[in-house]
Amino acid sequence: KNMQLPISVIIPTMNRPESLERTLKFMTEGNDVPHQVIIVDQSQKEEVRIKNQEVLKKYITWIESQVYIYQNIPSSTKARNLGLSKATNEILVFADDDIDVNIDTLTNVVEVMKNDKIAMIAGIDELTQQSSSDIGYLLGTKSFYKRKIGHVTYSMLGRYPDKIQQQIETQWAQGYFFVVRNSLIKKWNCKWDENLTSYAYAEDLDFSYGYYKRAYADGLRCVIDPKIKVKHLATLEYRIPGEKNIYMYVLNRVYLRHKHKMGIYGCMASAWCNWWRLVQSVVTRQRPTVFVHALWCSLKYRKDIYAGNLDYEKMMNS
Repeated sequence: KNMQLPISVIIPTMNRPESLERTLKFMTEGNDVPHQVIIVDQSQKEEVRIKNQEVLKKYITWIESQVYIYQNIPSSTKARNLGLSKATNEILVFADDDIDVNIDTLTNVVEVMKNDKIAMIAGIDELTQQSSSDIGYLLGTKSFYKRKIGHVTYSMLGRYPDKIQQQIETQWAQGYFFVVRNSLIKKWNCKWDENLTSYAYAEDLDFSYGYYKRAYADGLRCVIDPKIKVKHLATLEYRIPGEKNIYMYVLNRVYLRHKHKMGIYGCMASAWCNWWRLVQSVVTRQRPTVFVHALWCSLKYRKDIYAGNLDYEKMMNS
């Protein structure tokens, strides 16, 4: 190996040691390797946790600082906050446990972060099929005005541009792989919002968008760079059931819209977006009655949602 990079990688994992091992294997087969890897294990079974610890120890030759933490409450936000508290390097990478890191990605991360005006890098998933359709501009799921950068819509959806051929600005990052600065996290007292508990992109959007707003206020840049690439395998194990996903899609956006003060434009954009999503669910017969009930819950439990009381099960069964 050429060198150990001044990077701390934080990886929450749960119940899939084979996937974790593949991720670590790719990280240590790169041109350079991270100095520190922090694994936050939320696996329920002891035998799985033991296997995860054994997987981490396999890479002791390459990874100098290994941190293993067991967390008994499954929550990606709690796990990331816990991992954050153990990070020792300036460059922090939040990563999923199901990614193949390209051979030069981590080396390129350090090169890009040598520019002290860059506060965040959003990684690119080479396996993502980019949509070139313009219908999202009508439906409120994309912003025409911000179409050339990574952006957060008034309807509280995060979008990357269709084509990324050079370094561009972004207002958010997807959680499978993105880079921030430890010193700025501490300066701004950034935390993952533990009111959001499930494995969904609302958590990533909330944290990265909040981080971006602080960076922007301080004259710093958040970017997507084509040299920072991974393959996000998006394993299907332990995925959230489809019905609960619908409630999370609706209710999380209400919470984030309120938290990030999107105002009247946010309310109007969300209502427009939800209407077309409902029409789509009717046409495709994808649980339209569930979607209607989720919308009803967003009104009935609005005060609870604004306060961060996101009890999905209670609302689903109301």
